[in-house]
Amino acid sequence: MKNLVNIKIILFAFMAIGLFSTMSCEDEKFDLTILPTHYDGIQNLDEEGVDCGGSSPNACPTCTDGIQNGDETGVDCGGSNCEECPIGTPRLDALTSSGLPYYFTFESDEAGLLLTTFSANQGVDISYGVENPDGTANDLVAQVIRPSDGRFGGFEDYKFSALGAPLDFSVYHKWTLEVFIPTGQDFSGALNPEVVLIFMDSNGNFWERWTEIPITVNESDFGSWVTLEFDGTDVVGANGVVMQDQTTYNTVGLRFGGGGHTESGVFYIKDLIPTTENFGGPSTTPRADALAGSGLPYYFTFEADDAGLVLEPFTVNADGSPYNQGVDISYGVENPDGTANDLVAQVIRPDDGRFGGFEDYKFQTLGTPIDFSVYHKWTMDVYIPTGQDFSGALNPEVVLILMDYNANFWERWTEIPITVDEANFGSWVTLEFDGTGRVGNNGVVLESQTTYTNISIRFGGGGHTETGTFYVKDLKPIE
Repeated sequence: MKNLVNIKIILFAFMAIGLFSTMSCEDEKFDLTILPTHYDGIQNLDEEGVDCGGSSPNACPTCTDGIQNGDETGVDCGGSNCEECPIGTPRLDALTSSGLPYYFTFESDEAGLLLTTFSANQGVDISYGVENPDGTANDLVAQVIRPSDGRFGGFEDYKFSALGAPLDFSVYHKWTLEVFIPTGQDFSGALNPEVVLIFMDSNGNFWERWTEIPITVNESDFGSWVTLEFDGTDVVGANGVVMQDQTTYNTVGLRFGGGGHTESGVFYIKDLIPTTENFGGPSTTPRADALAGSGLPYYFTFEADDAGLVLEPFTVNADGSPYNQGVDISYGVENPDGTANDLVAQVIRPDDGRFGGFEDYKFQTLGTPIDFSVYHKWTMDVYIPTGQDFSGALNPEVVLILMDYNANFWERWTEIPITVDEANFGSWVTLEFDGTGRVGNNGVVLESQTTYTNISIRFGGGGHTETGTFYVKDLKPIE
């Protein structure tokens, strides 16, 4: 027992020497020195990182460990050390709720519904998921190179895999495709700026049973994206049957640059989509068409979900996941005042509190800030139906919100509210949102704001879950 006591005394003496080596008898102060460990939040000992690597039992995060760790923004991607995370397929994600039976966005080699890439050798050299040639960030498309090797006798088509069932052309005999033809290519010979949409049987002698719909891109559209509208209405196929009546076609193909030659050319493509729109008929967005020549840098008429310049409905989050609006909005509905052929949008402020009582409608974030030194005044037409109860939290107010759309965006925004007078219920009224001299919550007047990239609209007030119905059209700035 005496020996054990002596050992404890010796150990205590060593600890005292190690832990209190800077003790001064003169000032009776102690300097407690902490011994390095693998759990002290410091990179020390033989650690390769903070409390990891070396002889530590903890492995340091890497970009290949299959775990989202360190400062990674995804699994083994993003952050300060790993490669950027994949952009994903936001346009494909947006189409998932469209109800369309087939589509392909070319954001990747599997970015479609039912339409899948042909696994055999393609007639063209195609690269999926390349950067948009117009410089738009985070917008992946496909590059198509029409080869010069004549691998299929000058008919180097791109094909999708045969579908398990024929396409329904009784409804979907019209399709659109976005095409970008780079400038500087030589179209003076056999190569031409043509794209052909081909529908066919995948059986033997398919060329005897196909329908071709060709479109030539105008030279003035080179160097920019153009939407090709392939209208198969009453187009007669090689089998003598009009498109709407074809019941055996199960394959979709595309031809670039013409056929029967071996001249090379480069095309970019995105978003092959069937549609029931009325190509060539009366426009369904006449107000947007009229504004196209106005010189305004932004506008949105609400006649359709694409009835604007630059302004587009917010549909996809930054991570590519679908974004649900705070309100339930229906574009292109009949004007509630009975005016024929005048499409507007119906906005229902929901009662589900999906955004805590601030169920705003948002447009997509713009690539560059809005120039409020010129455009600090905006107008929008609003129709509030009669018979709604505004005695509680719901009120007949519309707020135009201009903001940064970064983290904590509510710290950097300017609100311009307007209350509609009860006397104007049941009729259209033009709201004039005048931001002249209006100070945002960052202390800056609207005319001097240089970072705002987002526009939102709030209907019926905020901070409550009472429902209400509004109709809107024609949001635009005025000088």
